[in-house]
Amino acid sequence: MTTLAVRRADFLMALAYATDLATGHSRDFALRSCVLAVRFSKLLGLDESMHRKVFHQALLRYIGCNADTHLLAAAWGDEITLRRELHHIDMGNREQFVGVLVRAITRKLAGASHDELAKAIERGLAEGPQVNIPILSGHCEVAQRIAERIGLPQEIRENLGQIYERWDGKGLPCGLSGEAVKFPVRLVTLAQDAIALSDHVGFDAMKARIAERAGGAYEAELAQRFLAHASQLMDGLDGPADRATILAMEPEPHATLDETACEEAYLAIADMIDMRMPFTFGHSRAVAALVEAAGKRMGLPAADIRVLRWAAYSHDIGELAIPVSTWMRPGALTERETDAAHLHPYHGERALLPLGGDGKSVAALVLRHHERLDGSGYHRYAKANDLSAAARILAAAEWFQTAREARPYREGQSDEAAASRLRAAVREGKLCPQAVEAVLASAGQPARRNAPAGISGLTPREIEVLRLIAAGSTAKEAARQLEIAPKTADNHIQSLYSKIGVTTRAAAALFALERGLV
Repeated sequence: MTTLAVRRADFLMALAYATDLATGHSRDFALRSCVLAVRFSKLLGLDESMHRKVFHQALLRYIGCNADTHLLAAAWGDEITLRRELHHIDMGNREQFVGVLVRAITRKLAGASHDELAKAIERGLAEGPQVNIPILSGHCEVAQRIAERIGLPQEIRENLGQIYERWDGKGLPCGLSGEAVKFPVRLVTLAQDAIALSDHVGFDAMKARIAERAGGAYEAELAQRFLAHASQLMDGLDGPADRATILAMEPEPHATLDETACEEAYLAIADMIDMRMPFTFGHSRAVAALVEAAGKRMGLPAADIRVLRWAAYSHDIGELAIPVSTWMRPGALTERETDAAHLHPYHGERALLPLGGDGKSVAALVLRHHERLDGSGYHRYAKANDLSAAARILAAAEWFQTAREARPYREGQSDEAAASRLRAAVREGKLCPQAVEAVLASAGQPARRNAPAGISGLTPREIEVLRLIAAGSTAKEAARQLEIAPKTADNHIQSLYSKIGVTTRAAAALFALERGLV
């Protein structure tokens, strides 16, 4: 297996995309905010240490926002719409803040009588601080913990503990004021509000609102410096910011993650996703354990199993675009909610694509984790020839694990009942029989057919050689890429030809294609 060295900034961008989904921000909000904040930091003549803090604060400000989301949704309904509306107001202005909360309760109780709604609003506003403050405190602590798990130093983690604080002391949860609010927090808050307001009301109106809030939400001198250079600082930020721009802005030295650090980073993504609701806690970890064991049973190469495990950790990252209130409500989803839910594999792929290398393979699996062999899955309605062995394992494991978990709109199934459902899906042509049996055997279910002995009995090394020759490599080229002797590579080729019943490279390539190995 090749040595991994992944830029940590790529993981930060994946997390930033995920938080944009969860908070209702516009496309590439965190990336554009990062560009603006770093530009502003440089205009102010700050040193590299401060640039680094600003860079990380802008990308990671909301990484803890999924903590206790079910409590937020229970109190206010659609939490993504609520967050989007909060971005556009001055939360230190009580009238504006109360107005947003009243609209949230009204949406949540659509169809209620006037008296019921009035009582709910009165109760909600009275209980609001007891609901909101613990949730926001949790966001800060979780953000700091995730930052620690991906290897960020204490000075950056400290800033993530103040994400909702304000210059005038009207922030939450601690009510810090003035210079007690760390400078990167103050600068990034201003930069992110500028992006959000510019998207919402336009450049000129944004400037007017920043000026109104000077001395309140923002340090007056900082706001004045920003307004004096706003056109220069905001230039080009009405469109998306790309990966290359963010990587170029990362202060040196550039941090990289090895395989162990990547594993922890993907685990952090899994936990960030699953902590939105109590009934999804541990879901992604459980799917990862199933796919790893099933991949070994099917004889996949170690590199494939690693990618498969990481895809399982991150497969639901796109679900952050769906309000938790949708999943907490008993009853079937509406047609509109179903359409939105079916797009979560697309959002998942988009979030993970910046990772490059193995990250692209992870993203490709995440994109396909709800696809079915007969084309009845979503969101691209892919069929068998577009689904690799790894994709088939992930689809089966995700289905089985989800079926076993209780949801507000249905009870969880026993292992036996969930296994029966998967086998029925095999009979209907939806799931791969080998993948299903590998998953079920890994979950301790009795086999109904001979346990899969790899793919046509091929060893993991033979699968690696098959892929290379299917892609046009000669035996010598395959040997060089795998760092083995040419004679050893030739022996593998002759062995795999015998096992799959072919005598030519072309026939072997077709076999690999038909089995989803390339």
